[in-house]
Amino acid sequence: MFFEKNSNRRKSESAPRIVKLPRHRLRYLASTLLSLHRPPPLPSLPTHPLTVVCVSDTHGTRPLIPPGDLLLHAGDLSKWGTFSEIQAQLTWLSDQPHKYKAIIAGNHDLLLDLKFKEQYPQRCKQVAQAASDDQHINYLDHPANDLDWGDIIYLQNTSVTLRFPCDRSLRIYGSPLTPQYSISAFQHPLSDDVWAGKVPGDTDIILTHGPPRGHLDGLKKSGCAFLMQEVLRVRPRLIVYGHIHVGYGIEERVYDRVGKAHEHISGQSGGWGTLICVAWGVMWGYLIPRSRRKPERRTTFVNAAVVEGWENHVVKNEAVVLQI
Repeated sequence: MFFEKNSNRRKSESAPRIVKLPRHRLRYLASTLLSLHRPPPLPSLPTHPLTVVCVSDTHGTRPLIPPGDLLLHAGDLSKWGTFSEIQAQLTWLSDQPHKYKAIIAGNHDLLLDLKFKEQYPQRCKQVAQAASDDQHINYLDHPANDLDWGDIIYLQNTSVTLRFPCDRSLRIYGSPLTPQYSISAFQHPLSDDVWAGKVPGDTDIILTHGPPRGHLDGLKKSGCAFLMQEVLRVRPRLIVYGHIHVGYGIEERVYDRVGKAHEHISGQSGGWGTLICVAWGVMWGYLIPRSRRKPERRTTFVNAAVVEGWENHVVKNEAVVLQI
């Protein structure tokens, strides 16, 4: 009897435990309903679509850049954040034939974060030493003011409106901010909402270094929930980012009532009452013909990180090309 009890105890201890996270049933039902949803029709494509080329996290590499009207780089130009690395990337990007090139910094681009250099001088010295020993770069040390930007548009929590032929224009908001996880540039505490109301409502493209939570942000869902709330408010045509290398890819979402409600549940700001709204919206989509419903534009999420997850100098992914 003693051995039987011990045997049963060992079996129970070795059996895998199934851990169910809070709200898992709610999120599962919301995702199931979303898969059944018939969203409203999309607006017609512009007569003269613009080709947008997206890259991020080049870390000193120079992947093939396809032609297009607009080139976007979502940060982490460099590996160590030194002058020589960043200048080499700026020269390479400036030589590209696109009509406009817009970029932001990333958490690796220490030189461009003046506050970081003041707060962490010892960290900057350590990085400078590591960079000078790195065989992949030719190390030079100069201040950020000496950078030659060429025709590149640099955005740091700012906007720009770009005008194209055929009477087209795009408004871009760019920011390097990411939630803090280590000692690196342009980071903010996890609990700080640095996004509320920051993006102009008429923005077409949001260019950030870090992803919004739940969208191409890795298995650990490392994106920023506050950024996702801002995306829901603005509903841009396109949001481009990187930072989480393994999240590389493209997603499309239509934020009608069902899409918004599902996002609130995923972000833990919606409960069972919100789920009822999702269910009603799904049923409404089957009752009303799509031809009688108002078109809703889609938001395209792009994680354009091109380097390998752990090897910052090895190119794994291609630049993302799309039309808007």
